[in-house]
Amino acid sequence: MRSKLLSIASDSSSPSENIVQLCSALVIVFEHSFYIFDKRPHFRPQSVPSFYVALEQYMASQHAAAVREGVSAAVQAYEEAVATASHVYEEAVKAFVYTYQGKSLAWMAKLPFEPFKRRAKEAIERSQEAKQSFERSKQEEKEFSCSRAKAELIKAVLDITLNHRLPGP
Repeated sequence: MRSKLLSIASDSSSPSENIVQLCSALVIVFEHSFYIFDKRPHFRPQSVPSFYVALEQYMASQHAAAVREGVSAAVQAYEEAVATASHVYEEAVKAFVYTYQGKSLAWMAKLPFEPFKRRAKEAIERSQEAKQSFERSKQEEKEFSCSRAKAELIKAVLDITLNHRLPGP
C-alpha cells in the first residue's frame, strides 16, 4: 500500500508539490472509501477494507493523472510567484542600499564646526531610518505577494480536488 500511495506523487517534482499531490489524492480516496463503506453490508468481515478498494479505483481512474497535472501546474505557479516576489524584493533593497554605499563618515570629520557635524550626523541617522523603513515596506510587499500566491494555490488545489472526485459505486 505504501508504494501505491507514494506513486500518487510524481518523482521529479518538488517536496511541496509531492505533499500537495498526496494530500489531494488522499482527500479524494478517503471520501470515496467512506462512500464505499456506507454502501456495503456491515456484516462481511472477510471483505477488503474500503480504503484499499477506493485507492485501487482512484489509481485506475483518469482522475489520478488529472489531479497530478493540475496540482503540478498550481504548485509551479505558486513557486514562480514566490520566487518573483523574492527577486523583486532583493533587487529593490539592493538598488536602494547601493545609493547609500560609499558615503562614509570621513567627510564629517572635515567639517569645521560642531553644529555642522551634529546636523550631518542627524542627516545620516535620518537616512538610515529611511533605509530601514524602505526595507520594511518592501518586506511587507513581498509577504503580501507570497500570501496572495498561497491563497491562490489553496483555491486551485481545492478546485482540482473537488472537480476530480470519484463517482459513487
